[in-house]
Amino acid sequence: MSMPEVDVTSQRSTLALVIHNLGTGGAQRVLTTLANSWADSGRSVCVISIDGSEDDFFQLAGNVRHVVLDVRGPTISLFKLNGLYMTVKRVLAIRKAIKNTSPDVVIAFLGVNNILTILAATGMNVRVVISERNDPAREKLGFGWDFLRKVLYRRASLVSANTRGALQTMRAYVPADKLVFVPNPMPCVDRESATGKTDKMLLAVGDLRHQKAHDLLLRACAGVFRTRPDWRLVIVGDGPLWGALHELADSLGISASIIWTGRAEPDEFYRRAQIFLLPSRYEGTPNALLEAMNHGLPAIVTDASPGPLEYIDHDKSGLVVPVDDAHALSNAILRLIGDERLRQELGAAAAQRLKGNRLEQALKGWERAIGIV
Repeated sequence: MSMPEVDVTSQRSTLALVIHNLGTGGAQRVLTTLANSWADSGRSVCVISIDGSEDDFFQLAGNVRHVVLDVRGPTISLFKLNGLYMTVKRVLAIRKAIKNTSPDVVIAFLGVNNILTILAATGMNVRVVISERNDPAREKLGFGWDFLRKVLYRRASLVSANTRGALQTMRAYVPADKLVFVPNPMPCVDRESATGKTDKMLLAVGDLRHQKAHDLLLRACAGVFRTRPDWRLVIVGDGPLWGALHELADSLGISASIIWTGRAEPDEFYRRAQIFLLPSRYEGTPNALLEAMNHGLPAIVTDASPGPLEYIDHDKSGLVVPVDDAHALSNAILRLIGDERLRQELGAAAAQRLKGNRLEQALKGWERAIGIV
């Protein structure tokens, strides 16, 4: 007598993923990749966006439910994010969304969202996994939020991070058995050979804010363009420093050598560029760096945080320069511009370094870590 077939998909975990919005950013790209992949595998997946959807950039698959809470504060002066009123309002909204979704596992992304989700799920029969996406040793959320991070992270079922340096920092306030490393998933790409690239293009991808150090990048490139005026810098991203950075470029006399794309899909530029630049003042494991490496781009990063240094070995899979040192960054750029063979070798080593981040392998790592079926 044959046994009846079991519908495996009906036994699979129901997942809710929480983030502030689906705008540009590495965390949003990772969340979208995970949500779409898990939904395609037959799981029930819901994404809960705390803010509105007008700034959304990444697209969810049609079989992913998207709940937009739209509980953004109306003014900074009256309803700050760390004000009691907006905190309570957001916590209650997230809690209601979790109840309506009835997930087996809730996964939150980024510091403040992690804290709000832990509070929202208090007393509920649900496994809460939080994902730290930055360098908690250097990222300051604000006094109140920094305090709550140290008090509340330990209450999560699991605390994940995409850098081992972040895990080491959080050992000071999270039990070691709750900490787990999970990689950023990277899809397979058809890498164009570096020898086939003819565009004399430098590339930087990231929001225009102090953390990303575009001001330092512009000063470094001013020195580069004095001796190599045939090269151009493409900056993909938007943000609060858009106007100030344009003014800085004008004052340095390099505006004609810069292409500002604003919010844009960077894949085209990964394929065309010859050098990727990450001058950040602090980072987790930036998705933009991994995407560039995935396309075989040689990268120059700073030594500000452990995340990029877990992927970039100086002179082996990229170049490392001191943080906030425009002269060193300029010299490193000129070194790569002048050495095509080194660009090819570093780019190939960078792509090879990402084997553990391939989408299928990374998904399995996430699933094992957070205990979903």
